Amino acid sequence: AQGGEGKVYAKGDIGYKVYHDPKKMLPLGKIRELQQIQNPNVIKPLAVLTDSKGNAIGYTMRFVRDAWALCQLFPKPFRDRNGVSHALIRDIVSQLQDLFQSVHDAGILIVDANELNFLVTKDFKVIIAIDADSYQTPHYPAAAIMLSVRDWTVKDNAWTEGSDWFSFACVSFQLFTALHPFKGKHPKVDGMEERMKAGISVLDPQVKVPPV
Repeated sequence: AQGGEGKVYAKGDIGYKVYHDPKKMLPLGKIRELQQIQNPNVIKPLAVLTDSKGNAIGYTMRFVRDAWALCQLFPKPFRDRNGVSHALIRDIVSQLQDLFQSVHDAGILIVDANELNFLVTKDFKVIIAIDADSYQTPHYPAAAIMLSVRDWTVKDNAWTEGSDWFSFACVSFQLFTALHPFKGKHPKVDGMEERMKAGISVLDPQVKVPPV
């Protein structure tokens, strides 16, 4: 497969990311810092790929085949079709919590912990974190974050473990209820982003939510 940054090749359970432009290669210092994460279910850079002249052009990583994107588990019809029980959801959320904690234990922040950056194995038993090269490590800040998991109390990209746990809460709430915690309709405050900034969740008695 390929995208804007480069191509990814797979052989067995190893993936090989090769950058279109070697100048955009993930810094070696960041690769070293990401390798401090001990949880094997965080897909992180492993070995550096070099060309015939020894120039870094990419890296290897664990490759996961045949998995669901975490967001596929949000709609109730999907769960009903695939027999996804409340017990399975509880276990997935518990594993997600462990992933977050293992990243924090390495002195790293996920920052953009949205539902597209996690996979679940086809049997729904293991959750896997991807896109670790976007994480914030001690010497490499992160700026990008999806609005649906953003803690709006954070200013100037000064992310914290607390802002990561806010993102965790948004994703896990959707797993438990099939509803984003700031969806619904409020009589005076329109739009999810505005309600997030105002701290008005679906638990507010004035917010109307769908039957799910």
